Amino acid sequence: MEIFDLFGENIIIEQQNEKNKQLRSEKQQIKNELHKQKRKKIKQQKYELIQTLETQEQKNEYVHSFKGLRNQKRENGIKSLQSPFKIIIDCGFEENMSDKEQRSLARQISELYTENRKIDGPLKIYVTNIYPILHKYLEQYHYKQWSLISDERLFTEIEELQLANIVYLSPDSEEELLEIKEDEIYVIGGLVDKVIIKNATLNRSRQLGVRSAKLPIGQYIKKNYKKCLNVSTAALMITGWLKYKDWSKAFDSVVPQKFKDQEAEMQ
Repeated sequence: MEIFDLFGENIIIEQQNEKNKQLRSEKQQIKNELHKQKRKKIKQQKYELIQTLETQEQKNEYVHSFKGLRNQKRENGIKSLQSPFKIIIDCGFEENMSDKEQRSLARQISELYTENRKIDGPLKIYVTNIYPILHKYLEQYHYKQWSLISDERLFTEIEELQLANIVYLSPDSEEELLEIKEDEIYVIGGLVDKVIIKNATLNRSRQLGVRSAKLPIGQYIKKNYKKCLNVSTAALMITGWLKYKDWSKAFDSVVPQKFKDQEAEMQ
């Protein structure tokens, strides 16, 4: 009877896992369909707006403005591969994340790539330690077509990075990063943790034997548990500093409004 119950329980668990897998697949299909509908709606809105313009010259100018933006993003993508300023997204935290958090990581990397293409001085991005599950989620964004370096290896195993001056960004580091230097490459931990894991990136830097430093945001966000920026925001803080040479202005330009709202409530 106990053996039967054991096997019966295993069958129930397998059935439940299969149902969950099917449910996730259905949810993704719905999201993809909604995305297609949104793109179609935007296209229709552009078409309707063009019809309201009086002259052909105005219509041509409107169309060229969108083509110019697309061309600029394409050029910035190519420019990023030649940039002297480099960052690494270290995706070596698979065991610390749930499936939902891993999907969120893929989305954040996609957001970073999108934002980086809009910047006049884009960063050269390395996404390393890409494991099979993350690869599956990144594939939904067609990441193999992106203008960046993606690799399944740990960044310390990549030849062109082995002699580099590496700085691993960690909110738990004792050293503050005062400036961004061309001869340094900054590592951002590819970790999405809804419940913050203390010292995760700091321990990672020690394990790999590389220097660690933290972004100087403590004076802007007072509560410790809110000092962990997500992957895309941390990277854009670097581009913000390169633009303004000022961490305060970099913070104001790229950090989500919710962080500023939280700070205002505490004052």
